[in-house]
Amino acid sequence: MRESMTEHGATYASDPLRLRDARRWLSRLMLAAGFPPGAAHDLAVAFSEAAANVHRHAYGGRRDGRVGVRVTIDDACAVLTLEHDGAPFDPSGYRPPDLKRASESGYGLYLISSLVDEVSFQRTPTGGAIVLVKHRARPAVLAQTKT
Repeated sequence: MRESMTEHGATYASDPLRLRDARRWLSRLMLAAGFPPGAAHDLAVAFSEAAANVHRHAYGGRRDGRVGVRVTIDDACAVLTLEHDGAPFDPSGYRPPDLKRASESGYGLYLISSLVDEVSFQRTPTGGAIVLVKHRARPAVLAQTKT
């Protein structure tokens, strides 16, 4: 049986105000595709944080950078790819924040990872990409029974 799949794309400037529009667009797509509101919200928040990191780190705060957004939705999940022409992120240097100590920054990737099922980073010929995956439902954990 073939899964139904749809793909949507848009391009935005790395301006936080424009990226807010992208978040609303993404939420509408997810809800229209039948995702539960909580899952749609989680992916939208993860996207917002990823886009903020692109604005802040990849583009150094510039508001004129390109942010390409591609969303592929099928029966199992939504895959969001956020592409940019800024400096790519190297996850090898990432250290999760110490949640017992207050800090002004450093929680972005931790938050993203807690809201989506998969997150990955890729280098592209012109910059980088962040790929976020949100499943419609988490796979059931198989219970082990004693015999």
